[in-house]
Amino acid sequence: MATERGGGGGSGGGGARHLARIHGTEEDRVNCPFFFKIGACRHGDRCSRIHHRPAFSQTILIKHVFRHPIREAELRAAAEGKGVDTVDPRRDVDRSKAQEDFLCFYEDFFMELSKFGRIDSLSVCDNLGDHMVGHVYCKFFDEEQAADALNVLNGRYYDGRKMEVEFSPVTDFREARCRDYDEGGCTRGGFCNFMHVKPIPMALIRSMEEDVEEEMRREEYERREARRRRDRRDRDRGDRDRDRGSSRRDRDRRERKRSSRRSRSRSRSRSRSHSRSPNQ
Repeated sequence: MATERGGGGGSGGGGARHLARIHGTEEDRVNCPFFFKIGACRHGDRCSRIHHRPAFSQTILIKHVFRHPIREAELRAAAEGKGVDTVDPRRDVDRSKAQEDFLCFYEDFFMELSKFGRIDSLSVCDNLGDHMVGHVYCKFFDEEQAADALNVLNGRYYDGRKMEVEFSPVTDFREARCRDYDEGGCTRGGFCNFMHVKPIPMALIRSMEEDVEEEMRREEYERREARRRRDRRDRDRGDRDRDRGSSRRDRDRRERKRSSRRSRSRSRSRSRSHSRSPNQ
């Protein structure tokens, strides 16, 4: 009787069902669970497990595009010859301005990405770890929309930074998000390996969705008007062509009639000439 390799024949311990069950979990010794869950890994290329990068996905990742205010304060301190450990967020970050800048950033990206299709979710990371800082995840309702966005945005510049865009394996953000952060307090702070998604006021999201829908209606109206004008031009051109054709046919008909009359006139002249001949 055939048995499955790897032991545990009845439980399927080494079979396809077991591999499917543990894929992307801590039990999986081949595939990186963090990359599978959040599309990023703190070990990067040094990770001992495989990072599967999808060829297609509903979700795109725009890497390090958001300028985190704390990281910006650290960069300013380093430029001044100070250590990053001297940065005090309460002292060195204007939280009111930082929040205003973030909402402007979010609105910019929401409106730009909406040009490619309907957005299911747009998430900006509040993490400070090098492998996640400034990451923006956008999940579309359709893979083709995500592909269009990637093809257009990858390599473009935003706020002086060249955007690096790739497909992300993340499609269920419930598994990617840090629950402690969402509930108000993560003890790991900004260096947590799960996503700290910056909160967005629902009123702003609804307002932007309404703006997007209004823009889509306006573009659809303009497309219909353009088609109507094009069809009208085509009809007018066809009418003119028919009129020209009719005019040519009328001219040809008149010319044929004149030729026929001239021919008959010449025939009558020859007949009269013959009738006057001296031989009669």
